[in-house]
Amino acid sequence: MPTNSTASPGSNRGEGGAPSSYRVPFLLKYRSFFSIGEIEGNVILQLAFGALLILCFLTFFRGWETSTAITVESYANNSYVCWPYFQTCGQYYFLHALPYGYSQTILYAILLGVMFLTAWAMYAKKWVYAHMGLAALWIWKVLVVFVLSKLLANNFDYYDIILLFILLMLPRKLFFLRLTFVSFYFLGATLKFDDGWILGTYFTSLKIGLPIFGNALAPILTNLVTCVEVVGCWFLLSDRRLLQRLAFCFFFAFHLYSSIIINYRFPVAALLMLVILFGINEENPPVPLDRRSVFGWLLLAFLFCLQLTPFVMHANPELTGEGNQYRFFMFEANHQCRSEITVYEKNGSAQSSETDSINSRDRCDPYNTWFGLKQRCERDPTIARIGWTFDHSLDGGPFYRIIDVPDACALTYHAFSQNAWIKTPPLAPVVGYPVKNILF
Repeated sequence: MPTNSTASPGSNRGEGGAPSSYRVPFLLKYRSFFSIGEIEGNVILQLAFGALLILCFLTFFRGWETSTAITVESYANNSYVCWPYFQTCGQYYFLHALPYGYSQTILYAILLGVMFLTAWAMYAKKWVYAHMGLAALWIWKVLVVFVLSKLLANNFDYYDIILLFILLMLPRKLFFLRLTFVSFYFLGATLKFDDGWILGTYFTSLKIGLPIFGNALAPILTNLVTCVEVVGCWFLLSDRRLLQRLAFCFFFAFHLYSSIIINYRFPVAALLMLVILFGINEENPPVPLDRRSVFGWLLLAFLFCLQLTPFVMHANPELTGEGNQYRFFMFEANHQCRSEITVYEKNGSAQSSETDSINSRDRCDPYNTWFGLKQRCERDPTIARIGWTFDHSLDGGPFYRIIDVPDACALTYHAFSQNAWIKTPPLAPVVGYPVKNILF
C-alpha cells in the first residue's frame, strides 16, 4: 500500500523489514499480523493513532471514571441497564465506585498509566508497544459499551470503537479509515428522512429554536445538511481538489456549528479525524481488492446491515426504540415522553408515580424503563403486578400511547424482533400534545 508523501524517515524498513528492536519472534509475528508496518510508515496513520488515544482519554475522563453505571452498587440498587441481547450483565459487575470502594478509580488509574505509556511508545516510535497499549484501551471500551452497560453506550462511542478497530486490526488501514469515516456521514443521514428533518420541526419544537439562523431557515438548513451528508460526503474521497476541499470545508464548518447544539465531545472526535484523514493529504490510496482487504469490506457491509436492523424487524425505531441503538446517529428526533407506573402490592395497596423526559436528546427508549421494572418485579416479593403506560412524542407531534399494559412484570423484551406490547399508530392512540421543550 503506498504511503504517499507522508512517510516518516527511518521509521520503516520496507514492507518485509522491521525495526531492529522487533527482532524478538513474538513481536515480529505481532507486527505482521496486525499490519503495524503501515503505521510505522505513514504519518497520517500515526496522527490518527494519537487522535484516537485522545478520544479514549475523553471517554474515560468525561464520565466513565466517576459513573456508577457498572458498579456492584448499581446492580444492588437497580440503577443499571443491560443491553436487550445480554440482560444479565449486572451479575458480572465487580467494581466499587467512591464512596463505597477504590476499585473503579484504581482501574482507571491503571488505564491512565496505559495511556501515558502508549504515548511514550509513540514518541519512541515503538509502534508494536503503542499498539498493545491502545488495543488494551479498545478492549475495555468494547467491553463497557457493548457488554456491560446500555447506559454508557453513547452513539458517538461507536465511531471511536470502529475506527480504532480498523487502525488496530485491519490491513489497508488508511483506505478503510477514510472510506468508513465517510460512510458514517451517509449512514447517519439515512435517519433524517422524516418529518423532523424535512420540515425542520426538530428545532422549531424547541423553546429556543435553531441557533443563530432561527426557525425560519430551519427547514432549508436541515434539508441542506441531509443532502450533503448523503451525496456531498463522498466528495471527501474525490481526486478533484476543488470538490474535495469544498466537502472538507462544509463538514469542518458543520461540526463547529454542531458543537453549539451537542457540546464538544462528538465535534472534537469528528474534527480530529476529519482534519487528519482529509485535511493533511488529499491523495487517496488505491482501492484494495486483494485477499487482505476482505475483512475491511466485510466490516463496511456489516455496518450497512446494522443500519437496516429496525427495518428488518419491521419496527418504528424512533417511536418505539426497537433496534434504534444498533444504528449510527447523533440526534435523529426531538423526543418527549411520559411514563406512569402503578405498583400493586400483594396486600392490596397501590402506589402510582409519573416521570417525564426533560430534554430533547433523551431518546425515551421504553426498554430502559421496562428493564428497571422487570428487575423490580423479580427482586421485590411483595409486588403483585405493575401497571404501566408510556406516551411518546416526536418533533412536537402528538403524544402516542405506545404502551398500556396491566402487568409489566409479565412482559418479555425481544432484542431483534418486534415486541407486540409496544404499539404504533394507528393502534397507539393520541393522548395529548406536548409543549415546546428544551435542548438539554
